[in-house]
Amino acid sequence: MVKVIARMAQRAQELCSEWREMLGGRQRGQSLVLLIFMFVGILAFVGLGIDLGWVYVERVRVAQAADASALAGASELPLEGAAHARALAYLQENGYDYTGSSASVVVDGSQVSGPPVDEADTVIWIDTSYSRDTSLPPNQQANTADRIRVRVRQQVFMTFMQFVGFRNFPVEASAEAENISNIDTVLVFDRSGSMEFDTICYGCWERSGEEYPGGDIYPLLWSNHTIASADHCAGWDPSGGYNCGGYQRYLSTSYDVNNCNYRHRTYTDRYYVVVEAEEYSRLSADYHNWGYTPYYTFWAVQRNGKGAYYERDTRGTYLSHHPYAEYRSTSGLGVACTWNDLINGRYCRRGLPAGGPYAAPRADYDFYAPSSDTYYIWIRGQGGNQGGNRHIFWGMGGTPMGQEDGFPRGPYYDGASAGSWDWRCLGDTYLHQGDQTLNLWAGGAGFDVDRIVITTDDSGNRCYYDSSPPGSPDDYPPNNGRTDWACSSCDPRFAGRPGGHEWTPAEPYYRPDCSVGGSPDQRNDDIYDDEQPIRTALEAAKHFISRMNPRFDQVGYVRYSSNAEIASELQCVRRLGTEDCTAQVITDTVLYELERTTADGSTNIAHGMHQGIEVLSTVGDHYGRPGAAHVMILMTDGEANRYSNCDAACDDEDLWPDGDAAKDCVVYYARKARDNAIVIYTISLGWSADRELMEYTAELTGGYHRWAPTPDKLDEIFDELYQRIFLRLIG
Repeated sequence: MVKVIARMAQRAQELCSEWREMLGGRQRGQSLVLLIFMFVGILAFVGLGIDLGWVYVERVRVAQAADASALAGASELPLEGAAHARALAYLQENGYDYTGSSASVVVDGSQVSGPPVDEADTVIWIDTSYSRDTSLPPNQQANTADRIRVRVRQQVFMTFMQFVGFRNFPVEASAEAENISNIDTVLVFDRSGSMEFDTICYGCWERSGEEYPGGDIYPLLWSNHTIASADHCAGWDPSGGYNCGGYQRYLSTSYDVNNCNYRHRTYTDRYYVVVEAEEYSRLSADYHNWGYTPYYTFWAVQRNGKGAYYERDTRGTYLSHHPYAEYRSTSGLGVACTWNDLINGRYCRRGLPAGGPYAAPRADYDFYAPSSDTYYIWIRGQGGNQGGNRHIFWGMGGTPMGQEDGFPRGPYYDGASAGSWDWRCLGDTYLHQGDQTLNLWAGGAGFDVDRIVITTDDSGNRCYYDSSPPGSPDDYPPNNGRTDWACSSCDPRFAGRPGGHEWTPAEPYYRPDCSVGGSPDQRNDDIYDDEQPIRTALEAAKHFISRMNPRFDQVGYVRYSSNAEIASELQCVRRLGTEDCTAQVITDTVLYELERTTADGSTNIAHGMHQGIEVLSTVGDHYGRPGAAHVMILMTDGEANRYSNCDAACDDEDLWPDGDAAKDCVVYYARKARDNAIVIYTISLGWSADRELMEYTAELTGGYHRWAPTPDKLDEIFDELYQRIFLRLIG
């Protein structure tokens, strides 16, 4: 800048001398000359200010780009080639095109591309060779660097200052980052039952010995006879409505059957329409692109047996109301729907943290009423575990007509309970002969429905007693259950794919030919996406671990639910030594245990922390290193609701404002970790996690907290964690 100002002053003196000669000492016109000089001076300083502003902006940009590039490159160390490539990629993303014709790149002291350095507009220097491990033989030193230097010089072109001889001005910045070694890290992961609560379909995806996302999908059966059509839709003609056909004797029973219903052979005015609950015709919202939206609930197909009828599906399928789990909600489990909200707009419960009310999910069942008569509606179902969640609403043609309470209790998580199914009569309604639609609105959180019987038969006034439908509902299979959506080859419940799928001994069913739409392969639908969020969390953790250097860093694994267990002690430098500690050892220990983790039980965060502190211990049967930094990564998707009295002082004090002993113990072990120089980084997963407690736990130990509203944010959070823990700028 001093040179610029000096040059401007010199140029001004030259102009002044020229004007003096022109005027020849005359006084006439001196005012005009002075005015011209003033104008020229003002213009010059305005130009200087503008150009210097551009220089300042570029200086900030290049400094930020160098910092980001160095940190990005350091994350790949000790793989130096990968570090160079990533550093350049980050510079490219920040506007410094290293591939341009005017850019020069110098790596480890050698120019690798572009014009000579003195002629280039952009010059990039990257160096890792200076930080290699020189204690090794020269031929083994490559890919041992733990630091990277990035320097960038950018020419800023002048707009106004070129009139005084300055065409450009160089701006330069440099940064140095380090991939920190000698860190002992323990992952403390929640594997409680809620960690698979967001699973869309239990039993639609199962492991087959492959690593995720491999495995098997199990769709509903499309047809047992032909790949071209669905034989279970014989009663439905999408162009002309129902095609019920004539009655024929059904096996050796007392019933005749057509494509739409059963009829008693002796009492011919008694009709029975039997529907499997998972064979709904439509939903009130199109959940065929299955998605989990906070505070909303939805009906979802389940295929994990649990005592469901399996006449048409040998895995036992039913329909489940997936609640949104919010640990501070009044129900304790999730969003239930109330009758008042339903009749005042078809909503679920109000008063949630994010507002509301929200639409109550509705499943529709089209059927043909064979006569004008009074029909009785029966369902086989079970409620959620909470007392207030054991209800369901029903109606006809979109109009709510009633609710039924008091179904048996099912489980908190993991679908239904095999011993909790029971029949209930929802009520009766008069229907005219012809097309009809039964509506089921989700009521209680976690409510499950297996089978529906719609009948004119009320022999013995059964609908007014807690009994079962008249006739033999356990004996005859459904006969008209699939219409509309459920007769579409592109319904994801059947996992159709382009070209269909032939019958094979390994897959003894047909998949329909879905050859329409932007993504016709329905096997990619979210309904077949395994157990979420536990699977996504474990995959993110595995990716995080794979970036560690086993020659310098150690990692262990603790998983907790109702109690905690040390799945793997720290691996593996202290136990095996540098020479024998390879990536394969980590794969065979920590990654193996992550892969075999499943979800079940309560949320004992405190015990998980206790075991994590044990893993990091430097004494006894543990492998913590006295000279290493000690880090705990604590993840949960819920609220601490259980604790183990591992330490007599755990719940002696009120350490958390609400006086909850389980939370007191979390704070107790956070303090114990702090006293042992352990930094805790916490991750809250989902909307049910106790973010306040997790944030306090991290801050107490010098760490920080991050929230992942959905599992797909975990990779991003673990990337940030890696940079926070293992990377730092040092120059």
